[in-house]
Amino acid sequence: MVLTSCKSEDKTAKDDKQPEKHKEEKGYVEISRLEIKNRKENYIVGDKIELGLVKPDSVMVDSMLVFAQGNLQEKCTEENLFATFLTDDWPVGTSQIKVVAYLDNGHKEFHYKNVVLLSDIIPVKLTCKIENSYKHLDKAYTQGLFYEDGYLYEGTGQRGESSLFKIKPEDGELVESLSLPNQYFGEGITSFGDKIIQLTWTSRTGFVYDKKEFKLINKVRYPTQGWGLTTDGEKLIMSDGTANIYFLDPEFFTETGRLEIYDNKGPVKNLNELEYFNNKVYANVWQESYIISFDPETGKVLEKIDCSKLVPEKFKNHKDNVLNGIAYDEKEKRIFLTGKRWPRIYQVEFVKK
Repeated sequence: MVLTSCKSEDKTAKDDKQPEKHKEEKGYVEISRLEIKNRKENYIVGDKIELGLVKPDSVMVDSMLVFAQGNLQEKCTEENLFATFLTDDWPVGTSQIKVVAYLDNGHKEFHYKNVVLLSDIIPVKLTCKIENSYKHLDKAYTQGLFYEDGYLYEGTGQRGESSLFKIKPEDGELVESLSLPNQYFGEGITSFGDKIIQLTWTSRTGFVYDKKEFKLINKVRYPTQGWGLTTDGEKLIMSDGTANIYFLDPEFFTETGRLEIYDNKGPVKNLNELEYFNNKVYANVWQESYIISFDPETGKVLEKIDCSKLVPEKFKNHKDNVLNGIAYDEKEKRIFLTGKRWPRIYQVEFVKK
């Protein structure tokens, strides 16, 4: 939301920052500049942001267009324009404000300001209550996991070892398996319709399998690293090891949107394996013994779930064989967690600490 007003006072108002240097392009020197009056390193969702256009008294502004969240918010037609943004419905992370000033000398000047918004909520702290455990193939370097129709599907990593498994969870029986070519490092997996999609790490290549026949039918490409993958039933949701989450069209693998994931302290980086359920996305954080949940509409972290009690004793403080793998049984409301080369898969319930 943005509220704007046109004022005649404070024509030369300045903040305590040094004036920005004039930018020169093809001989033209910009004569106006955009200043944020209440500048902070980080704002919190809900904060008010005030900005204004500063210029010499001798220059008139015919009009000024104000953009936020990529959309035109307001057009003002008087001098010395100030805008006040209310950020209640803005997503967390970096947002860009753009102003186009039309001067009476015939020039138009473009100004940009980036603001960073932290979440306005403190994540709920939860822990894992173990309800059951199952045999897990301890050579499996788990990168992706999902549950469907009585089976666990697991994608594994490491070049020369990357595979896709179909497993009976009750006894760990390996029902089907496929190996990736040696040059690929397997990553996250998900099910979409009658297909399984598997990412690879740095090759920017994904594999599409026929779920019933358990065979490769296609490849897809994407411009980032591939880490975690899940779906909300309409679109794919992918992580790349940063704080970014990408929404992808499941047919063409084109990006349809993205979010930055923030809690009340800052970005949550190293987002890895993903699973969508209960209208939230649950994410492993690489090399950490906790997972988070976040709102896929706003990017706000909702929960932080301590899973340290699941880590096998021999892997405590290990930097490689870490917690990774989240699956959800929609019918029975069961949550499964495991880790890289762990001997067990755990059925857990998330409870308050």
